[in-house]
Amino acid sequence: MIHDSWSPPTLRTGRVGVRPFTVDDIDAMHAYASSMPGEGYASWLGGNTSAHVARYLTDTVARYGRPPRADLGVTLDGKLVGGVGWRQVWGAPSELEAGWVIHPEAAGLGVAKEMVQVVLDHLFARFEKLNRVEVRLRADDRAGVRLLEGFGFVLEGTLRHATPEGGNRFLYGLLRDERKGVVS
Repeated sequence: MIHDSWSPPTLRTGRVGVRPFTVDDIDAMHAYASSMPGEGYASWLGGNTSAHVARYLTDTVARYGRPPRADLGVTLDGKLVGGVGWRQVWGAPSELEAGWVIHPEAAGLGVAKEMVQVVLDHLFARFEKLNRVEVRLRADDRAGVRLLEGFGFVLEGTLRHATPEGGNRFLYGLLRDERKGVVS
């Protein structure tokens, strides 16, 4: 494992926060989950109904304190607008896989950029043995590609027919020594 002890962090930029979910987040989480196709973007929940959200939220809160997995809320000016998560890559203790979802109403406001910056800062500072972070995203997510490449992520491959609709996903990786500190 890449750590000895762990608790879910609370991270902040000027207006974007990353914090543990609480059961009180159910309505806000359902709002962004239900704004996306349940079989695609909301597949991390198992679907996007209120029952799927409730089960995911209950499981997530119960799992806090048991690393190396973290699922946290993303806020904009104190309002929950998405989630970010990371987990240890199976069989590779110095690697984490990360991913996030942001409510479409918050898209284009720089939320993902600020969130990725503060999360990468935290991960590389907190986990000294962490050498690599990987992210998988839909091949048609041009904004996501620009964001990752701005932080120094490198395209490592294409996962063919990796979405429920049969679309492709890109696999991006970032090594500790390749990281760019600031995105322009």
